[in-house]
Amino acid sequence: MTLRDWIIKGQDILKDSGIEDYENDTRVLAMFAFDISYTDMFMKMTEEMPDEDAEFFMDCINLRATHMPCQYITGSQEFMGYEFGTEDGVLIPRQETELLVEKALELTSGRKSVKALDMCTGSGCIGISYELKRRENKYKDDEVHLADISDDAIYVAEKNKYKLGAKCSIIKTDLFENIKDRYDIIMSNPPYIRTSDIDDIMEEVREFEPRIALDGDLDGLAFYKRIASEAGEYLYKGGILIMEIGFDQYEDVRKLLIDNNFNNISVIKDYAGLDRIVVAYATEHDY
Repeated sequence: MTLRDWIIKGQDILKDSGIEDYENDTRVLAMFAFDISYTDMFMKMTEEMPDEDAEFFMDCINLRATHMPCQYITGSQEFMGYEFGTEDGVLIPRQETELLVEKALELTSGRKSVKALDMCTGSGCIGISYELKRRENKYKDDEVHLADISDDAIYVAEKNKYKLGAKCSIIKTDLFENIKDRYDIIMSNPPYIRTSDIDDIMEEVREFEPRIALDGDLDGLAFYKRIASEAGEYLYKGGILIMEIGFDQYEDVRKLLIDNNFNNISVIKDYAGLDRIVVAYATEHDY
């Protein structure tokens, strides 16, 4: 069978399995299984595919048909222009989270050296991308720490750190429990989905991504409450706290931050026009 035949077969299977973006997902898995580029895929449409590669492709298609995310099948996801390794047990990097990194880079662009913490790091995509982008812009004296409670996350973040050549330290901790330093900026994408809403989210997320990285307790605010109450102790005066939030959580998070002596609080909308990133500044601790 030719590559076109295999792609048509894969698309039919995914379409029948209820995969919404079945055409794109089939192409992604074809490039992965047959080890070809996007351009090569179109150049090789009429070529016969090796049986071993075709069998691997069908294995990938059948996994996707169970609604397993493509990123867990291919083991990678692009984020901020870098290819991050992804594995079962660790949240897949999202495009909207790039806004957090972009804003963090913007807010610290004038500083020659920055001490930064990525809390609830997961794959490490936020902190690692931040450190790499800063280094690309000739800032070589930064100190970036990645923190998470999950052993799976620590393992994947370590792998991504070495794969991408990032200069980051990784700390296993329950939020600030094992954090000893003070920072210029704390970045975080904590779990923020309400427990009652998890059963309603798409199957790919609900059944395959780690609940520990999704569940923000009954009101979705459990991690924001702890971060808002503790982060000030770990930020210099004027230090920045920047967090991703759910689309309907800004007012609740803003109140938590005000109650814990943060000021100059603002929100950034995502590509869909929804509230997504909160920025706040610490007031109580001096350099």
